[in-house]
Amino acid sequence: MRGTMRGALTPVLQFRRLTQVVTLLWSSGFGWLVDALGLGACVSIRCRVVCSTGVRSCPHHIAMDSPLPERLVLVMARLGPTFVKVGQLLATRTDYLPAAYADALRSLQDDVPPFPADQARQILAAEVRRPFADVFVEFDDMPVAAGSLSQVHQARLHDGTEVAVKIQRPGVQAQIDADLALLGWLANRFERRHGTGLAFRPTEAVDELAEYTRRELDFRIEGRTSTAVARDLVAEDRVVIPTVHWDLTTSKVLTTDFVHGHRLARRADLAAAGLDADRLLHVGAREVLRQIFQVGLFHADPHPGNLLLLDGDRVCFLDFGLYGRLDRRQRRRMAMVLYALVSGDYEAVGDQLLHLSHRAPGADVRRFTVALAELVESWYGRTGDGGSVARLLLGELALGARFGIVFPRELMLLARTLVHLEAAASVVDPAIGFADLAGPLLPELKRALLPDRAQLKELWSAGWMDYLALTTDLPQALAHLPDVLAHRLEGTGDTPSPPLAGSGRSVLGGTAAGLLAGALAGALAARVRRSGRGPA
Repeated sequence: MRGTMRGALTPVLQFRRLTQVVTLLWSSGFGWLVDALGLGACVSIRCRVVCSTGVRSCPHHIAMDSPLPERLVLVMARLGPTFVKVGQLLATRTDYLPAAYADALRSLQDDVPPFPADQARQILAAEVRRPFADVFVEFDDMPVAAGSLSQVHQARLHDGTEVAVKIQRPGVQAQIDADLALLGWLANRFERRHGTGLAFRPTEAVDELAEYTRRELDFRIEGRTSTAVARDLVAEDRVVIPTVHWDLTTSKVLTTDFVHGHRLARRADLAAAGLDADRLLHVGAREVLRQIFQVGLFHADPHPGNLLLLDGDRVCFLDFGLYGRLDRRQRRRMAMVLYALVSGDYEAVGDQLLHLSHRAPGADVRRFTVALAELVESWYGRTGDGGSVARLLLGELALGARFGIVFPRELMLLARTLVHLEAAASVVDPAIGFADLAGPLLPELKRALLPDRAQLKELWSAGWMDYLALTTDLPQALAHLPDVLAHRLEGTGDTPSPPLAGSGRSVLGGTAAGLLAGALAGALAARVRRSGRGPA
C-alpha cells in the first residue's frame, strides 16, 4: 500500500478529488495548510471568484463563525469516511496537533444517513452465500445505527436468536483506498517541503491510519478481538461481550447476539430503571483496567454509544473495531504509571513514561522532564484535587514530540481510552473523574504488579542462562564501579563506561542488571528448588 499511497500519478488520477479537498480546506479558513502544501493553484476558480466578490455565499464555507477546531470537525465530516477516520486518529495523537484540536476531534462522530435496505440485503446474501430467507426469519430494514463505514440491523434467526448484523457500506473500501493514496501523496509532498522542522513524519501518520482503517474494515478482526476478550471473561458474570456468529460473519458482515440494555444516563434515571449507578461505574472501570493490565487486549473506544447497562448491574461492551494491545512489559510499566498518577506521585509518572519511550536523534530528555514538571504544576494549580488525571496523562504523552521522546501508538490509544472512560462516567455523574474511578482499584492494581509464582517460574525457565551469566559478570562489574562513580562525581557522566570483557554492556548497566538479576536469580532458584523442578 505504501507505494500506492505515494505514487507520482496520484494527483493526476485523482485531480477532481484533490481539488475538492483543497478547496474545502481553503474556503473554510485552512488556507495556511493549503499554502504549506503548495497547492493553492488547485483551489476551485469558481470558489475564488465567489469568495472574492461576495456576491453570494460560497457553498464551500463551513460554519465560518465557529472556532477553527470545531470547524475542522465539520470539514472532516463533509469530506467523508476516510477523513472521519483521519480525525478520529488525530484525536488519539495529541503529539501530532494542539490539544484544542484533539479535544474537538474527539466529538467527531461518523453518524451519516443509512444506505438503502435492499442494498444491505443484497450484500448480506452475497457474503453469507445463502438465500436470505434461509437465514433470517425477521430482518428490520431500518438500521439501529449507521456510520460512515457500516450500519447495523436487528434481525432474528430461525432458532429465535436475536442478532445484530453489521454490514459494510457499499463502495466504501474503494473510496478509502483512493483517499489513502491521495493522503499518502500529500503527506510525502509536505515532508519534502518542510521535513527538517517537523516533530513527526506525516507519511508515518498516514501509514498508521492505513493500518488502523484496514483493521476496522475487516470485520473478522473485530470478531476475533471481541471473542478473545470474551474468552477471558468466563469468571466475570457482570460483564457481557456479545457472542459472534461466525457462520454469518465475513470481512464485510459481522453478526453478533443482539443485547437489550439501557444507555448511559444520570444517576436518578438509572435508579428509576432499577440500576445501581455506583456499582455499574465500579464494574465498568474495573473491566477496562482489567482488559488493559491483565489481558493486554482492550476495547479502545469505550464512549457512551459503545456501552450498555444491563439488569443485575452488568455492563455490556459493544464494537471492538478499535482496540489496543500491550505486551507484558508495557502492561507492567503502564500499571506503574497509572498507580503513580492516581496516587499523586507525578515524578514517578515521568520516570516510568521514559522507560516506555524511544529517543529520536537529538532527543532532549532533560528538557522533557522539566516541561513535564511544569505541565503537572500548571495542571494542579488550575484544578486542585478535582482535575482529570486521564487528560493529564494524555498531555504528558503529547509533550514527547516536542523533545524527540517518541511513545508507541498503543500508549496514546490507552490514554485516549481512559479519557473516554472518564467521559462515559461523567454522563452518569458529572462530578466523577478518572481518579475516582481508579482509586478504589489501586490495591488490586498494586497486587497485579507483583509477579505470581507461575510468572516467576516462567521467567526463570525462559531466561535462567542469562540470569546466571549476569550473576557471574557481577564481580568484574563491581571492580570498575569506582571509576564509573568518579566520572559521575567529576561531572563527566557522559564519558562512556569501560565495557565488560567480551560484552557490549556498560559497567553501570551491567552492575545494575547484575545486582537485580543476581537477586532475582537467587529468589527464582530457591523457589524452583522448593517446587522440585529444574530449568525447563
